[in-house]
Amino acid sequence: MAEEKNNLNPTNNSEFLADPWARTKTRNGLAADEVISALQKSIRKGKERAACEFAYEMYISSPDMEEKLWRRLQAISVEDIGMGNPQAAILINSLNQMRRSFSYNEPDRAMMFVHAIRYLCESTKDRSSDLLKNIIIKKFALGYVPEIPDYALDKHTTRGKKMHRGSMHFLEVDSKVTPQLKVSNNYWEEYHKIKENWDESKVIKNAFKFNTYQV
Repeated sequence: MAEEKNNLNPTNNSEFLADPWARTKTRNGLAADEVISALQKSIRKGKERAACEFAYEMYISSPDMEEKLWRRLQAISVEDIGMGNPQAAILINSLNQMRRSFSYNEPDRAMMFVHAIRYLCESTKDRSSDLLKNIIIKKFALGYVPEIPDYALDKHTTRGKKMHRGSMHFLEVDSKVTPQLKVSNNYWEEYHKIKENWDESKVIKNAFKFNTYQV
């Protein structure tokens, strides 16, 4: 019993590692958590060759580590590239799907992560999405709760209906977007005119009906 208690003691020399990758070695005996970290930091700094080498070490270690590799590449496309190249996430997701068309031991399968890494390394980078995510997480952890703004109260909400905010209010106020793209059509004006002269009694009996609530 004394020996069992000693094994559970946090000060025991045998440190418990919560991260499963910290308890894993790669094919060539490297600490898996360090290889994963080196992969992302290399991409973050635009070090293409190094990133591809660490990715290959993950790839040849096991199919599970290959899956981890692609999960990191997908995260990196948003975390480190972000608004610097919004198309990055789309391409990485496509390459992740493409590689599944090839067997694990086919060279073309490895080419997909090499191409993905080269694209990520050369992309302009922006970590704002990750920073904003962490700001929000920390604020909520300290008890912050957001307030519902007035612009959220329209015909789609119970409070908005009680305030008699109907379709015209929605069209003129709450459907406005920022920034607005410059358009060459007059659809807003045309629809506004329809709503101004709308007469519910003139709707035909067999007209298709949509749900009036959001689902």
